[in-house]
Amino acid sequence: MSELSVTRTLHIAAHPSTVWAALTQAELISEWFGETATIDLRVGGAGVMGFGGDGDFSIIVEEVTEPVSFAYRWAHEPGADPAVSPSTLVRFTLVETDSGTQLTVVETGWEQFGAESAHFMGLNTEGWLEELDELRSFLEKQDSA
Repeated sequence: MSELSVTRTLHIAAHPSTVWAALTQAELISEWFGETATIDLRVGGAGVMGFGGDGDFSIIVEEVTEPVSFAYRWAHEPGADPAVSPSTLVRFTLVETDSGTQLTVVETGWEQFGAESAHFMGLNTEGWLEELDELRSFLEKQDSA
């Protein structure tokens, strides 16, 4: 079976170091992704992405290659441990362009959800569309201020 993934690539009119900070610093993550965030930015480090009434989702940092790639595994259920519970891997890749940063997000690991894979992928496809548009808006507003 081929690997199922949710992928989105977008251009952000901000320097890669600015995008990197927004992806990896808790106080900036909470400006565009969910409502709260904590993160220990090292391989094996833990964190939590808080989405208010939808719950707090635990993460484990899997990759930190500043300033080009960052990945974490996050639990599918609020409060679950992504090391032992169903989880997906989210990888951010940043490429500097003449006018900012090309950001690609790939979320994999959907095969473990069997018949529900397409449903959960659909939810997260929509979620990444909204959240990454918020990231772009947040960073481009900052850059123009």
